[in-house]
Amino acid sequence: MVQIVYWVGVALSVWCIYDLFSTKKETGMPLKIVIAVLLFFFSWIGTVVYYFILRDKLK
Repeated sequence: MVQIVYWVGVALSVWCIYDLFSTKKETGMPLKIVIAVLLFFFSWIGTVVYYFILRDKLK
């Protein structure tokens, strides 16, 4: 069960990173890289923060 939760978190992180780099707004590549690293290392918390807070601000 723990492995399923882990892999779902990884998949969500990958989706968020893809969504982050597919935005057309010029927010700066260093900021996007920092957010991508945080999403990768903090998959569940990073996904929630990105989806509910940062996604609207970056698009």
